[in-house]
Amino acid sequence: MSFQTKLTLVCFAAGMSMTHSTFAEMVQLEHSTDITLSSLTQTVYERHPALHNELAQQQQINANTDLANATFADVKSISVSHYNDVIGSDNGSQEWEGSVDMPLWLPGQKQQQSVLSDKLSAELPAYKQQIKLDASAKVRELIWNVVLADNVTTQAHQVWQTSKELEKDVAARVNAGELASTEQLLANTNALEMHSQYLLAAAELEHALNSYQHLTGERSLPQVYEESLPVAYNNNQHHSLAVIDQKHPYLMLLEQQINTLRTQQDLAQFDGAVNPSLSVGVRSERGERGENFNNSFGVGVSFALDNDVYRRPAIANAAKELADAEITRQALERELNITLFSQLHDLDTKQQQLVLVNEQNEATQKYYSLQQRAFELGEIDLVNLLRSQSLANETQNRKQALEIDIKHMIAMTNQALGLVLWVN
Repeated sequence: MSFQTKLTLVCFAAGMSMTHSTFAEMVQLEHSTDITLSSLTQTVYERHPALHNELAQQQQINANTDLANATFADVKSISVSHYNDVIGSDNGSQEWEGSVDMPLWLPGQKQQQSVLSDKLSAELPAYKQQIKLDASAKVRELIWNVVLADNVTTQAHQVWQTSKELEKDVAARVNAGELASTEQLLANTNALEMHSQYLLAAAELEHALNSYQHLTGERSLPQVYEESLPVAYNNNQHHSLAVIDQKHPYLMLLEQQINTLRTQQDLAQFDGAVNPSLSVGVRSERGERGENFNNSFGVGVSFALDNDVYRRPAIANAAKELADAEITRQALERELNITLFSQLHDLDTKQQQLVLVNEQNEATQKYYSLQQRAFELGEIDLVNLLRSQSLANETQNRKQALEIDIKHMIAMTNQALGLVLWVN
């Protein structure tokens, strides 16, 4: 590389250094005591699209309750008929007949319909609890996306500031004639690279904050957002035996739906069946003109014979739906347990890694301090110092990232356990 080319690069780097100094202010992450995990979860819950289905479910419950409270099993009907001989003999013969038909409940049908209303009503709180858990998952995701991005940004800013201090030190020593001008070019280039990495990290942080604000309506994070594991999970030795509680919101909703399907299976025996019908009517008739009308009152009952064959398809379909739901629940429980085990295993691994990284970071920082001293005494060049500085930054960043990631893993483990953040 010619001297002119080196000089051009140095001037360019110096100009960029002056330009990027205007970006020295770090993105500040705000926290507020007025905002809590619970309040954020409530906000996300109230904006959750699935909440609109609650109205439809309540309408279904109300409609089924009205049916269970109905006096008759089906719609009452009125029939009226009239006969005369005007077209034929025209002797004045007339006949009027009217009746009211009232379908009756089969034995146990009305009671089962009432039980179905109770089961449908029990589904609604479980459905709400599942939405709350989904809202908790979204809040955890939004907050930790911001926290993790903030950690990366903070680390990038610290590295950039360190590179700027080194840049100033090298410039002073170049001016004093202690270092070659090419060393200043290297220091400038390093500072520009660290600045570029900081700008990228800050942009990711801003993106995470925008997503957080869009879904929660808040710009600040809660003052307290870190979680702790339940007492039963504080001992790592018991993590391998951990299982999902049967009160997990996802399992509870499926359990309620299975209870509803069992009731619907009991009701299926009445599908395709013909309800008996009570008929009450009157008849008025006369033979010829001049005769008095003869009025009579009648009561009748109609019922089906041998309609079992028409009930079987509904009974079989209900049994199939119930079996499918029970299979789905078993598969979901297995999947939840696998997820929980994976989360706890990853948490254990990261906690063990942190112990080693702490030791490594302590040794690396000591090594970097010695390298700085050696550079000041002229025993090593800038390339070796930057290499040791990069190693020190890497281990320090890894340590901080692991510490935050462990806290993040605890929140994700609580999510896998089905712990809702919303405190009513």
